[in-house]
Amino acid sequence: MPRMTLVVAMLCLTGMAHAQTLYHCRAHGISSYQQSPCPASARMVSAIETIPEPAPTESQQRARAQQAEQGRIESAFLSHSAGTDAGAANRPQRARKVARRVPNRSACQEARSARNAALEAVGLNRTYDMLHNLDQSVAVACRRS
Repeated sequence: MPRMTLVVAMLCLTGMAHAQTLYHCRAHGISSYQQSPCPASARMVSAIETIPEPAPTESQQRARAQQAEQGRIESAFLSHSAGTDAGAANRPQRARKVARRVPNRSACQEARSARNAALEAVGLNRTYDMLHNLDQSVAVACRRS
């Protein structure tokens, strides 16, 4: 019977994670971390008991794989959108159509152009009343648009 108890105890202990000690040593101002005790020439700063992380479960492994695949898909999409993927070098560049817009001048722009032309024609012989009237016409035209 004692033999059977010993076998059962050994089987129970094999499945458990074993704690390990991590030693923080310092010698000549240099820190090091190791699994064996510090040598005589070094001073032990601390000893930390560590327990290994348990192995991931099947569902955790599937979730990690799915997350990695999603990341690859998003990366490929962004590379393709930016034109930096491997296929971009082999793809011929399409000519882009550039539509030239004919400037559609609004009443506000017309009033500003007329004011600038009038000021240029008058030069420095401007009066306050003239400036006021030109600015008023621009203000009225821009208010409407």
